[in-house]
Amino acid sequence: MSTRTETPQVMTGSAPSGPETGVRTSRSGRFQPEIQGLRALAVLLVVVYHFWPDSLTGGYVGVDVFFVISGYLITAHLFKEANRTGKIRLGQFWARRIRRLLPLSLLVLGLTAVASVIVLPSTEWQGTRRQIMASALYVQNWILAEDAVDYSKADEQATAVQHFWSLSVEEQFYVLWPVLLAIVLAAVMFAHRRRLARDANAQPRVQVRTLFLWVIGVLGMTSLAFSIYYTADSAAQAYFITPTRIWEFALGAVLALVFGASQFTGRWANLLGWSGFAMILSAAYFYSSLTPFPGWAALLPTVGATLLMACGGKGPGTGIHWWLSLRPATAIGDWSYAIYLWHWPVVILSPYISEAARDWYVKAALILGVVVLSALTTKFFETPLRRAAFLKPTWRTMVAGATGMALVVGVAYYSVEHVEQEFVASDMTEDHPCYGYRALANPDQCGDPFEGTQGLAPAAADVAMQSQESPYPGCQAEAEDDGVPECWLGAEESESDGTIAVFGDSHATMWLPALDEIAQDNDKRLLVLTRSSCTPRASTYDESDDPCGEANLEILERVSDDEEVETVVIAASQITGGFDGPDIDVDLPATEVELTDEGRSMMTPIEVWLEAGKEVVVFGETPRMNQERNEEETLPECVALNEDEFSACNDDLEDTRVGPRWLTQSEKVFNDSEDYHFIPTEDLLCEGETCYAVLGGAITYRDNSHVSDNFVRSVTPELSDRMDEAILN
Repeated sequence: MSTRTETPQVMTGSAPSGPETGVRTSRSGRFQPEIQGLRALAVLLVVVYHFWPDSLTGGYVGVDVFFVISGYLITAHLFKEANRTGKIRLGQFWARRIRRLLPLSLLVLGLTAVASVIVLPSTEWQGTRRQIMASALYVQNWILAEDAVDYSKADEQATAVQHFWSLSVEEQFYVLWPVLLAIVLAAVMFAHRRRLARDANAQPRVQVRTLFLWVIGVLGMTSLAFSIYYTADSAAQAYFITPTRIWEFALGAVLALVFGASQFTGRWANLLGWSGFAMILSAAYFYSSLTPFPGWAALLPTVGATLLMACGGKGPGTGIHWWLSLRPATAIGDWSYAIYLWHWPVVILSPYISEAARDWYVKAALILGVVVLSALTTKFFETPLRRAAFLKPTWRTMVAGATGMALVVGVAYYSVEHVEQEFVASDMTEDHPCYGYRALANPDQCGDPFEGTQGLAPAAADVAMQSQESPYPGCQAEAEDDGVPECWLGAEESESDGTIAVFGDSHATMWLPALDEIAQDNDKRLLVLTRSSCTPRASTYDESDDPCGEANLEILERVSDDEEVETVVIAASQITGGFDGPDIDVDLPATEVELTDEGRSMMTPIEVWLEAGKEVVVFGETPRMNQERNEEETLPECVALNEDEFSACNDDLEDTRVGPRWLTQSEKVFNDSEDYHFIPTEDLLCEGETCYAVLGGAITYRDNSHVSDNFVRSVTPELSDRMDEAILN
């Protein structure tokens, strides 16, 4: 049977990945090393996950272990002060947190800001600067939550400071948690004093423990319920936002309040401790990026951490707390905050310095280097500043913290501004007769269009930003939007003579700079009916909501019945799938093409509109670049890394054909249809068997599959010629 042994109450707080140098108890000053060992376990899970994400797919749960530890230690500290004095001194509390956390975090952010413009390609500077500034202000998690559901940012790579999201959550906890408890405590104390004034027999003391338990319990249960709901509804955002994580801190807080200064030991308690350890490791091993998280799934590692903190044994060899108290474990725990801060910039920056950084033995050496760097910066930078006498007054700490944050924001901002001013792109403009596609179409006049001797216009970083700065904001419906949002471009309605409709996904939207100009030149209105991630098909999912499919069926009927719509342009990505045959019965032309259900579903809109008397223009799928080399590296990034040899980013035509390409195959299906017009696109970007990253000073793609806005504008006259028959008929 387990026994309960009294241990003094914990007084210190923690950061997501780093503790105070030691966790001491209030009664005897005895060191509590197993907390440090638990921190070591948590940070090692995170580090291994980040260096080998395919091997420890759920290592991210180490962050959740830190959250539980923080809730436990911080609440224990706040309760001790509130129980003794009847109030919480917020200024002193925050000053301690600033002295503990900000020096090292601001050092890492500042050095990362400088290293980023030296090591990273220019395409990464703006995104990194934005996130460094957000991290310095501890709102990084909200930035990532916004980006997680932004289609234009879906292909963005992680920045060198993305790990600061968890520190942002923790800092927000440090701000809001004591404020909430202080307000509730002050209100209850005020009411209690009034009660004492009226009734001399009233209870003389406020039960602070009970009060805190009620407040934290209600808040924690509300947060858990919201976390479960929101993770199921919007998992991408739920992962980062603070309300879905509060309950994890509350778990540790309740543990601190219920157990007080006690801890379970003994055989059965040790078994529970090992069970908690196994729960954490199980989550780290079995969870992955596909696991809806946090929600219900986060209970496994967080409850495991709670058990491990509350229960354990110290018997040599068998006691879980004995293992966690060994000097190697406590040392890693002492440096865990620094390890967490330093390791991620190393993960991101090292492959840009050397390809060898992807090898396992180099990764092992990098981890060792991170540990050594963390030990040194903890001892010689963080600890001296935390103990510095001149920072002891609260107001000085506050001023120093605000100054440091402002300095980092300034360094991040101006380092990028300075380097970008020195980064000369090209004197070429889009009006140049040999710019973009024009260089490919006129080799005799323009010379070799492939070597990039003309320079780049715009620069690679500006091209990469096009995914986030659409020239036609609001003209593409989001995947989850209900109904059929519409956008009108082209000629003014009062001056127009008919309408051209555009139907498809983002690969139809990307042609809008050209289609808008073509419509204006031909006095046509341009009705944009595109939707992100929505293949132009005539089918809906049977077993789930399908705003895309439902909108497509509505568009089919609407365009068919609209006599003003004379021409329909269809374009889409070559990667499709996940849907069945068409919901509409039509007789497709006899063909030798072997049509699957998916193929018939994509051919149906073409046939429907041909039968309705529309001119149907089908754009062939564009090449999809970089699929064989490095899918994570976008074409502008590749160009930025190979400024002296743009041809290193070219691709073999056959390697760019990665999907069924049903729109291209539609040419064979509707070859005999008079009102059907096929517009090939591969020859706009490729010659022979090679597809080019740069043509006539223009980077051809803004990512790996969407043609850049500037290149689309260069190809507009050619597209106009190819579409003439469809528009003028």
